[in-house]
Amino acid sequence: MNKIANFLIKRPVKILLIMFAVVIAVAIGATQITLNTGNDTLISDSTDIYLENEAYQMEFGSDPIILVFDSDSLFDIETLTFMNLLQEEVKTLDGIFSMNSPVTVINQVSQMLYTQTSTGLDAMATGLTEVSGQLNQLSLSLSSNDGSDLPDLVLLQTNIGQLVNAQDQLGTGLDSMFNVLTMLDTTLEALKIDISALKVEIEADPLLVDELAAVVSIETDTNQVSNSIKQLLLGNQIQSIPPQTSLALGQLLTTLSGLSVTLNEQVAALAQLAVVLDTLSINLGDMGTNLGMIQANFNAFSPSFPTSEATLNMMIYDGIEVKDSFKGFIVDEAKLRMVIVLDGTVTDEQIDMIASKLETLVISEGMEDNVLISGKPILDRSIKSSMMESMQFMMASAVVIMIIVLSLIYKVKMRLLPIFMILLAVIATIGMMGWLSIGLTMVSMAVFPVLIGLGIDYFIQFQTRYEEERVK
Repeated sequence: MNKIANFLIKRPVKILLIMFAVVIAVAIGATQITLNTGNDTLISDSTDIYLENEAYQMEFGSDPIILVFDSDSLFDIETLTFMNLLQEEVKTLDGIFSMNSPVTVINQVSQMLYTQTSTGLDAMATGLTEVSGQLNQLSLSLSSNDGSDLPDLVLLQTNIGQLVNAQDQLGTGLDSMFNVLTMLDTTLEALKIDISALKVEIEADPLLVDELAAVVSIETDTNQVSNSIKQLLLGNQIQSIPPQTSLALGQLLTTLSGLSVTLNEQVAALAQLAVVLDTLSINLGDMGTNLGMIQANFNAFSPSFPTSEATLNMMIYDGIEVKDSFKGFIVDEAKLRMVIVLDGTVTDEQIDMIASKLETLVISEGMEDNVLISGKPILDRSIKSSMMESMQFMMASAVVIMIIVLSLIYKVKMRLLPIFMILLAVIATIGMMGWLSIGLTMVSMAVFPVLIGLGIDYFIQFQTRYEEERVK
């Protein structure tokens, strides 16, 4: 101890300068001190449970910030619009892992509709082009059909008319023929009687043998002719065929006449239809080209948050019921929630920036009475703020109390010197914690009351002994 005392006595200025430099260097470390409220302040970061929780947070994000929106009715357009504003302003900040809210689902639906619209435009453009080509081919086919390949119905009517006249004439001829056949049959019957009488007379005269043979031959021929005529007369039903045939041909002629008129009208209608189809083909082709141009430049548009209440209701409600994808955001009949999940490696500075941004937007939009910002990160931030305020109050109160006590009780020169030295000790402690990356926690803050209490007591004893030795 004598050697140390002699060393200090011989070099007082250097020692003071060195100590002054050390205090400044240590005090700089105080600017790097941090307030910690994480899991590592409560449990060792080398334990399995801590490492598993850290791996989980890296994969799925850490504790979320919860925002509760209070409105007059569920999914109020004003609330959803403000929620969208918050999400758009906050999602670009560092430390955000994911955001989940009704607006998130609405934006996903908008993106899906955007994709479906782009795909639909492409399909419509292709389909319209194909339909246009098919209509054009049909128009050309109809235009080339001018009726020249249709049957000549006029000539067919003329031929059928001639056939009707021939049938009528045939009927008249058949009637005359059957009349003649009847008269001939009567004559032959009389002739057969005469031949039979002649044959009897000739048979009575033996000298007329040759004449008898001739008469027999004539009789045979007469009988054959008579039988043939009788067979023809038996087929007199043929006389009923010509009128029926004539009537049928007349009806066919009338039908063909009407068909001729109908075909001519249809040929004219098909020609007109060909013109209409050609025009439609051109219009559909132009429409397909325009839709193709719109689809090709569709990326110039982007899905956005709907501003129409009707559109929002269409996305959110299925009739009068809320869709299942939105039910998870309902707190009660008038409250919705938004969840902001933070990165597993989010820093306190990033949390402060996110929370400050949220608070600024809520206040600037006049929604502080309708929006509750909560969650463990917000609670930790409030704890840190409270810890800092408490420490500052504790230090200021301790200094004031020590000044009063030392002024009234401690009767030595430089009676306030212990306060100065204790402040240097506190600054040195905080500085060393900053340099060693030891953060302030609810546990480590207990060091400062102990440091102040013990330090002031020890220094008073040290200073009193010094004064006693100095007097001697």
